[in-house]
This record gives sequence, structure tokens and C-alpha cells, in this order.
Amino acid sequence: MKTNWYERAVVYQIYPFSFLDNNNDGWGDIEGIISKLDYIKDLGVTAIWFSPLYKSPDYDYGYDIADYRAIDEKFGTMADFDRLLAECHKRDLKVIMDMVLNHTSMEHPWFKKALESPDSPYRDYYIIRKGKQEKGKLLPPTNWASTFTGSAWERIGDSDEFYLHLFCREQPDLNWENPKVREEIIAILKFWLDKGVDGFRFDVFNMFSKVYPFQDDHQKGTFQKGGQYFVDGPRMHEFLKELNEKALSLYDSYTVGESYHPSKENALEYVRRDNHELDSIFNFAHLAADNIADKKFFWKPFNLRQFKDGLFQPQKDNYGLGWNTLVLENHDNPRSVSRFGIDTKNYRYEAATMLATITYLGFGIPYIYMGQEVGLTNCPFDNIEEMKDPVSHFVYDLMTSYGMPKKLAFNFIKYGARDHARVPMAWNDSVNGGFNEGALPWQKVNPNYRQINVEKDLKSDKSIYRYFQKLLKLKKESEAAIYGKLEEYAHDDRQLIAYSRQYEDEGLFILANFSKRPAVYEAPAELVWSGVLLNNYPELENKSGTLKLKPYQAVVLQLAQPTNKK
Repeated sequence: MKTNWYERAVVYQIYPFSFLDNNNDGWGDIEGIISKLDYIKDLGVTAIWFSPLYKSPDYDYGYDIADYRAIDEKFGTMADFDRLLAECHKRDLKVIMDMVLNHTSMEHPWFKKALESPDSPYRDYYIIRKGKQEKGKLLPPTNWASTFTGSAWERIGDSDEFYLHLFCREQPDLNWENPKVREEIIAILKFWLDKGVDGFRFDVFNMFSKVYPFQDDHQKGTFQKGGQYFVDGPRMHEFLKELNEKALSLYDSYTVGESYHPSKENALEYVRRDNHELDSIFNFAHLAADNIADKKFFWKPFNLRQFKDGLFQPQKDNYGLGWNTLVLENHDNPRSVSRFGIDTKNYRYEAATMLATITYLGFGIPYIYMGQEVGLTNCPFDNIEEMKDPVSHFVYDLMTSYGMPKKLAFNFIKYGARDHARVPMAWNDSVNGGFNEGALPWQKVNPNYRQINVEKDLKSDKSIYRYFQKLLKLKKESEAAIYGKLEEYAHDDRQLIAYSRQYEDEGLFILANFSKRPAVYEAPAELVWSGVLLNNYPELENKSGTLKLKPYQAVVLQLAQPTNKK
């Protein structure tokens, strides 16, 4: 029976490659994760989301799965995973697995069998089409573009056929129209649920359904050709309902979907509780407030109003209908304290705690990415060769192919690269930041690990981790922080973020200065508070309802007289 345990959850994401290398081979591993479960539990977390642990050739570092029922040997064995699951549950930590179902690895047995013969039944597990002849030249079936590598079609040998890959060419898309594919997927979900896994994060789920018959995209001004034919496709809701009916609803499970630019209407339908599709999806619109058209590599001056629109609108849209998520960082985004025009050099503690306060006390489930709880920053990469992410290399190659100087192209890449989040975790100031005992890590170590690491933060008088503990305790224990309706204030202010959460007789007011300049807030007369619940500074300057905030100051006030009910 569903218990909706996720409503009070706090989720911590681990990217296994980079968390902790216990056996000193350069890769993070399951034993390393087990050794730090108490550290995670003590933070105030109730669930852990593991980026893929499955067998993979790592063209996309875990997101190209070669065997959905096997643990990759660099991380450990299935017995190691079973022990990890047991150790998590022993600490009342739920386990959320990453599930990549839009595509497999090209090294998956299904794809290998599909290429063995044109008559193979596995041929229909994927999307394979004949190319088209134009002026004696064989062209891809459509002009669709991949997110990572130019054309979304890859030719099969010297034949006249192509397979679809909306991401890397090593990640062929699955054919969800084939009922046998859906049966395989349902069996995979049940395999992990039977083990005791508590839920799944579905990677780019809203690309499962495509529009048939395939055709060229003639829209002008679109960044990715073909999107109208493979995002929020016509059978998306049907497919999700089938997964729910035949697998997910049979367990006390939770699902969160990573959606790819969904329409506002579909975003709500996916999580509407009475639709029985997903429990939540990620909303990232606020993370586009410092880049152009949600393309992280293309920096623009930070726009606080855009940030507020992106952060609060999904909370308002989902309230009373479905559940929301609250995110600042993940494996696909740079570090939050290194973004948004923040003065990281002088105010890292204040900015990190401010960002967490304004985000996690909203309506939804807090998602914390490993290292965020101690304010890890972006890595000062020196050249493109130090970056491992195929997206970084694709965008760099694309820019330089159009004549952009290599140095300029690299500077673009550095700002928004996913690589920043994937460098090894900094545990202490020993070799490689304590990630291992000195073996060459799979990815560059951030050279500031001697100044910014877990051990140093825990000993600091201004510990970000300790602040997170207080914040998450408030989040979990306050009915208003979980179920309260959100009302925003000062929306047009260029420095301040202000909102209330009110539920029955409890009310919270969250106020923050999103700048390095002092700010003043004239509180409306209806906001009467009885005390300060949380403050990232020692004091709050208040004169007759006029609050003066220091750089990046964030406060949480207990409302004495809630202005509305549920």
C-alpha cells in the first residue's frame, strides 16, 4: 500500500564515481558509500538517490546501461549492493535507484542481437529506419538533432539503415511502441523493487513516446531539431500509467522523473495524484536564470526575478494536486555557490546557507547533491582534456568548428559544464581530498580541497553542514514547511526573496538577501512574527518591522498570526 512517505522525505544524491574510493583504484565504490552512511544520516537525510550503479561502458558515465540487473564491477558486486541496501534500511534511509529507460548502451545484449540480423526480433526493440536518398547521397531518415552529437541518427555499418539516438551515438533509443520492450522494463523495475529498493528516478522520461510517422522538423528558431516529435509524445501518459499499474503501484514506491522541457500542462499531468503516473518530477526553470535559453554553457547576467519565477511557479501549480521537488544542484549542473553572480570568495558560507534556506523551505522534497552540504565550488579546469563529460567535448568541438578560438570556447564550457559536479568529493585535506589513498582518480580533483572539505567544515564555527542540519530538522518537523500554502512577497525586488508557508495554525516567513549588498525589507502589516527560527547570521536587525539584511542573509520567522488557512 502506498504511504506517501516521500512527502516528508529529504533526498541526498550520490554520484558513485566520485563519492569515495575505498579500494584505491581511482573509482568511487559501494564500500566507500557504506562507510559514510552515518555522515549522510546525521545531516538529516531520509533517502539516498544513487546515480547509476549498473554495468556500463561509460560513454556517458553510467547513463548508458549494458545490463539493468548487474552492478558494475568498478563499484562492487551485487552482494555489495545488497549490503548497501540493508545498511541504508538499518538507518531508516530509503533507497532510490536511477533508471535510464529512454535508451540503453550500444553494448547491451538487446542491441547487439538487433544488429546481428535484419530478421532479429530484437531489431524492433530499437528505432531503426532506412535513410533517404537525395541527389545520390544517403541521408538520415529525418533532420532530428541529438542532444550530444549532432544528428540523432547513426548509420548501421555500410547498410542503408540508421538507428535513433537522442543522446550519445552509443545510446540507442528504445522502441516503447513495442509491448515486449515495456514488458522487459516492467520486469526490471520489479526485480529491483523485489530486492527492497524504495523508488526510482526516471532519466529523461518524457522522451519515451515519439510521434509517428517520423518527419523532418521545419520549425525555425528551434535549438534542437525534432523536439516537437519526441518530447511529451502522444502515448507518454499511457506508458506511465502502465508502469504504475503493473509494477510501481504494487509496492510502497516513489518515483521522480527528469523531464526534458515539458509543456506546463504535461508537467502537471505527470504528477497529478489522481492520474497515477509519477509522484513528482524535477523542475529546473530557476536554474536557467544565469544562462541563455536554458543552455548552461551560454552565460548571461543573473536575473533574480527569473529565478523566483522558476522556483515558485511549479510550487503554486502543483499545490493540492501533486507533489513538487526542490533542487539546486545535481550531477548535470555546476555548483550553486559558483553561480548566480554570487561572491563566492567572500561569502561562500552565507550564500550556500541562503540558497538552501530559500529553496528547501518551499513546497516539495529537498534534493541535496553530495558536497553541497559543505559548499563545494566549481573546479578550475585548465583545458578541455581534463573534462570527461561527452557533452563538454561535443559543445567545445561544435564551437571551434564554427571558428571560435579554442580558448574562448573553453571559457564558455567552463562556466556551465557538468564536470564541476563530478569531480571527487573533498573529505579532508589529505591527498586527493581523502577520496582515496593516492591512486589517480578517474576525474580531476578540485585543487581547493585543502581549503574546502568536509572535515574542515565540520570543525568550523561557520559550518554549512551544521546549518543544513538545523534547516532540514525544521523542514521535517514543521507542518507548514511540508503542507503549507506558499504566498510570495516582493516579487519585483532585485535583491530580496520573500515568501510565507502557512498551514492551519502554523506559519513561517522566509526572507533572504540574494546579493552582497545590504538590503532593507519593509514587512507588510499583516505579517506579525513571534520569533526567529533560523538565521545564517548571529543577529537580525529589526526596527519597527523594518528588517535590515546583511549580504546573503537568510532568516526564517515564526508567524504569530497566520494570515490564511490551508
